[in-house]
Amino acid sequence: MRLAALDIGSNTVHVLVADVVRGRLEDVAHYVEMPELGPRVARTGVIGTRAGIAMRAVRKVLGQARAHGYDELIACATQAVRQASDGVAFVREASAVIGVPVRIISARREGELSFLGAASRHAVRREWALVDLGGGSTEIVIARGRVMLRSATLPIGSGVLADTYLSDPPQPEERARLRRAALRELPQAPEGEVERLVATGGTASNLPAVVARRRPPPVLTTADLLTCETRLDGRPARHVAAKVGLPANRVKAMRAGVEALLLLLDWYGLAILHVSHEGLRHGMLLAYLERGADWWRDG
Repeated sequence: MRLAALDIGSNTVHVLVADVVRGRLEDVAHYVEMPELGPRVARTGVIGTRAGIAMRAVRKVLGQARAHGYDELIACATQAVRQASDGVAFVREASAVIGVPVRIISARREGELSFLGAASRHAVRREWALVDLGGGSTEIVIARGRVMLRSATLPIGSGVLADTYLSDPPQPEERARLRRAALRELPQAPEGEVERLVATGGTASNLPAVVARRRPPPVLTTADLLTCETRLDGRPARHVAAKVGLPANRVKAMRAGVEALLLLLDWYGLAILHVSHEGLRHGMLLAYLERGADWWRDG
């Protein structure tokens, strides 16, 4: 069986196509566009005219995914759409475009699904933390093995932080203001004596290529993250993008995301970040295999 998961996030629209082989997922293809709903919603409270850009992104990634001939498609929307006053109207239109319901999942369910995806590869016996750093919010889960213990959603996301605090290229005083803003939210993070911090999301999955494009490392040290910060900040985003092989708007979001990850490592007293390429979309598909059409519901 071949499945597809579409995720309309605060920065991005992703679709994952995967085969189910003996109960496990094997990736077939992954496509992404960046309509950047989050900064617009954070400023105005509405998606507004950004909806058209997002719909074009949805059509594009689904057109690419359909070439792989999946059997079932499931779809969700996260923080920016949850927050927008016109979010319900937006998902109604998106559902009509793709032909299946786009579910607005709760922040709690988003964390659960991201955990389900990441834990399928990264779970350890003792306490560990999953950080799902998105464009508009960050979900943090403390777990033992594959059991969630505590979770919280922080109102910090790479896209919104970058749009609010950083120019192009960023200035040192702007980074200082961004750090202060993020630090104000960190006391909401769940407590835990964790031995591993695992990060998923666009910033986390793309930072290894900034360290070493040919052989991206599976883990990043604090020193690696500081190197990423220097490389991402050094020149205007379009120049950095050409060098690292990423879109300019992704570079801008990663500038804020790397700061958030540095702060979270320090918060939990760790110096190594494990990068997960399994996250929300993998969790969506695993939940669908377990619960069918109720995959998106809380609990």
